[in-house]
Amino acid sequence: MSEATVRSLPKVNGFQLTRPALLPLFLYLALILAASLFFVWSRITVVNLEYDISRLGIELREVEQEQKRLRLESAHLRSPVRIERLAATELGLRMPSLEQIILVD
Repeated sequence: MSEATVRSLPKVNGFQLTRPALLPLFLYLALILAASLFFVWSRITVVNLEYDISRLGIELREVEQEQKRLRLESAHLRSPVRIERLAATELGLRMPSLEQIILVD
């Protein structure tokens, strides 16, 4: 089997060199990356919500316009003059004569 050889780090000007601690650096980079990704995600979410609000505003205006049109059409269809004209022309109805009117007490 191979044996691992342990080498001591060299001394420079009387100081013992040590290996740099990479774990704190990687944790710091991971934290910066996570914060950056969260920022980008939140901005994308805000932009998408703004698009949704804009689309819903347009849809609301269209629905309000349709509602106004339907109210106008309903008022036209309920007009007594129109109903009386349709009754006379299409159904052949006419106003009752005085002999046809019976008062009930």
